[in-house]
Amino acid sequence: MGNSTTDLRFTPLLAAEVQAVLEKHGYRLPAGGDHVQALVLARVEGALQNLAAIFEGRTW
Repeated sequence: MGNSTTDLRFTPLLAAEVQAVLEKHGYRLPAGGDHVQALVLARVEGALQNLAAIFEGRTW
């Protein structure tokens, strides 16, 4: 997996599917309005990029 801006596999749908899985297992976004949730989801996207890279065996 490459850079999320050039890797066609890293789409908003991927992030939405991961969010759905977390919610299915009882995890919830924090309260605090859209701004707080946007900040949290931005951090989740970064973590998801790292997870995908680790999954594919990339190391830094």
